[in-house]
Amino acid sequence: MDTIVFALILASALIIIFVKKRWIVVLGFAVAFVASAALFAHHVTSTLDLSF
Repeated sequence: MDTIVFALILASALIIIFVKKRWIVVLGFAVAFVASAALFAHHVTSTLDLSF
């Protein structure tokens, strides 16, 4: 899933660079942001199995 999110962020960056329509840029950024936030929320709740 991490790879898909990073590919989405890359695609969003390419859209921002090459597309001139403002709403597509904002939509791409919003989708990438929501996916990144969801990935963060998934990882922040997991426990670390550390034993020292």
